[in-house]
Amino acid sequence: MVVACQAQFQAESGVLDARALDFAQNKLALRGYWTFYDQELLTPPVLQHGGVNEYFPQTWNERRKDGSGIGFGTYALRVLVAGGMDSLALEIPQLYNCYSLWINGELVASAGKVGTSKKATMPYWTHQVATFSLREKDTLDIVLQIANFHHHKGGAKDLIYMATPQRTAAHFNLATTTNIIAIIVLLLEGIFFLIIFIVKRKSAALCFALLCITWSVRALFSNLYLVVGFFPDISWNLLVRVEYMSLYFAMIWSNMLLYFLFKNVGSSLVMAYTLIAINMLFVVFTLFAPPLIFTKWISLYLGVAAITVLYGAVMVVRALFFEHAGAWFLMASILIGVIMFGYDIVAYQLTFSYNFVFLNIGYTVMFVLVMMALLFHLNILKSNHADTLLTYDDLFRKG
Repeated sequence: MVVACQAQFQAESGVLDARALDFAQNKLALRGYWTFYDQELLTPPVLQHGGVNEYFPQTWNERRKDGSGIGFGTYALRVLVAGGMDSLALEIPQLYNCYSLWINGELVASAGKVGTSKKATMPYWTHQVATFSLREKDTLDIVLQIANFHHHKGGAKDLIYMATPQRTAAHFNLATTTNIIAIIVLLLEGIFFLIIFIVKRKSAALCFALLCITWSVRALFSNLYLVVGFFPDISWNLLVRVEYMSLYFAMIWSNMLLYFLFKNVGSSLVMAYTLIAINMLFVVFTLFAPPLIFTKWISLYLGVAAITVLYGAVMVVRALFFEHAGAWFLMASILIGVIMFGYDIVAYQLTFSYNFVFLNIGYTVMFVLVMMALLFHLNILKSNHADTLLTYDDLFRKG
């Protein structure tokens, strides 16, 4: 019988009984109460007594009264599975901020270097798949060491999934493929609108080009961290700075784009410049401060980003009140942007895993919609129903 793994299976007291799960049809989320040894790095096969029940995944900031994510620890989980399988695989997300994972005494995955001090630890972010042999066993003893001395967050935020190698590879490849497609589409849009800017000298075209290029960089340096696959030795300090600064620059270009698009329907230059200035302060802060410091303030910044999204939504609604029917086209892109960015913020702030395929497709559709709207606005594309579109003259006419 096929059972939905997310609803039916959860670890209790360090044991996850998944013998009733059909791995051919489902994947297993390794959620629930693992045995946790705080400030201890233990290796199999011997684990000491004294561990506590700790919900996984959960950042250490959430479990500690002082909100600190610094330190190290060991998680242990025994998974019971039905016999008859030759191998299984784990899909392991980015953990904060390095780890080593053993199954039945065999090291099957690692990222960075785990240690008991900042000097002995090397952070590393990657999203990877690890396949392991069952060797006719129906009991899997998982030991996971995590250490963090470089980032505000420590521990684990996203779920680790277990499934057949084929199912795991298919999901990972789909996520990777949609990520690559999104990057290519964004780069092509960016180059196309740079050409339009060179030809027409319209500020909105330049802002959108820079936004597309910046978001393509962000797609490469975040979530699945595809850049690590291309450059395995990339500095973690560089990676985390690019990830954060690409968000700030994207908000800068977004605010500029909103101003140039809607300045004739009440877009505030003061509001735009204020949001741009705040984002530039975060760029400078991220450029010079250590990651342990600047990552602490991302939660505050997300409020600034939310204001930008809300600002854009208000401008589109105001355009609708001015009876610019074509604003519905941009309204669709703004609506998708609110949904996607809201999902991104909630997923970052709370402990649930990203759906990377959903993110990649959603952001790609959003940027394509904005591109089509701008092409109509710049009179590059014509419509047989021109009177129903928000034209370039509607957006940029004087007075």
